[in-house]
Amino acid sequence: MVGIKLAEERREVPPPMVGRGVRQWRPWRSPDGQPAWARPALLCVAALAALLYAGRLPRADFATFYPVAVKSMSVSWSAFWYGALDPGATITIDKLAGAYLPQALSARLFGFHAWSLALPQVIEGVVVVLVIYRVVNRWRGPAAGLLAAGILAFTPVTASMFGLPIEDCLLTMALVLAADAAHRAVLSGRLAHLVLAGVWIGVGFQAKMLQAWLVVPALALVYLVAAPAGWWRRLTHVLVAGLAMVATSLSWVLMYTVTPAAHRPYIDGSTSNSAFAMVFGYNGLDRLGIHLPGAAHSVIGADGLTILDRLPDEVIRTLPPGLLVDGRPGGWDQLLSGTFGTQISWLFLCRAKTRRIACDLRLV
Repeated sequence: MVGIKLAEERREVPPPMVGRGVRQWRPWRSPDGQPAWARPALLCVAALAALLYAGRLPRADFATFYPVAVKSMSVSWSAFWYGALDPGATITIDKLAGAYLPQALSARLFGFHAWSLALPQVIEGVVVVLVIYRVVNRWRGPAAGLLAAGILAFTPVTASMFGLPIEDCLLTMALVLAADAAHRAVLSGRLAHLVLAGVWIGVGFQAKMLQAWLVVPALALVYLVAAPAGWWRRLTHVLVAGLAMVATSLSWVLMYTVTPAAHRPYIDGSTSNSAFAMVFGYNGLDRLGIHLPGAAHSVIGADGLTILDRLPDEVIRTLPPGLLVDGRPGGWDQLLSGTFGTQISWLFLCRAKTRRIACDLRLV
């Protein structure tokens, strides 16, 4: 009897926790409740995306203006903090410094090369692919998540963008992370997730300014309608998250505003040394033909005409056909036609062409 009792006790001893913990941290294993192929397939898609984006690094080249500021930011912490054009930090660029902080850090680590400036955008592109999978997987399962990640990773304009030293990559990553956090907030009703979404939108603001705020109405409306909480609680959460978003977005502007002009560089893009005028005027309302006092004029003048509008007809006729529609800048329908159609809406165009070919075959 004693032997039987000892055997039963030995059978009841749980397996060691160390083995369990090690298994959970193996990146190639799918989480519990998902098919075994989900995580390996995702890693394959991410690896292919990384190879595709990194393939542009050997052919990377310097732009005409902003790499000069990145080089200054990589050798001077003062220039790094203020986004200055020169190492002495006497004048800034006409953008927020946050757009080029990843490039400056990469140049400081690996040296100032065209490929080191493009490397952060490759990493941001892979992050976007992984986060898109997480959002869609949470919503529709791993198969739909892999499909969404693959479509995004191999869309021509995406593959072209994530390998260039441009601020649109950081904006895209920040907004995708914001959408991920907002999706979790809608499912859980937790304030922390919604605040995190607001912070990520603020990071996007540091990259591309007012463009990052374009998603705010959609995310706020979805949370107000669908979050599992009372009406007043949902409204309070949106207001708190909005405050977090504004605080993160305007942190650089406020830092400049409270710093005496004698102790900081002059702000390019303004005629009054004003960060507010540069962000909301030169890079904001001035692009819509609304001029703010103290802001430099952007590509759109006070009369609402763009540079393209001012070109003579003989010059307009030499521009690429996808750039203009009927001699003027194209509207939203450009996404489905011309050069933009093949770069952005390629999947819809391929499907439409396939259906047209199938229809023609049936007629034959």
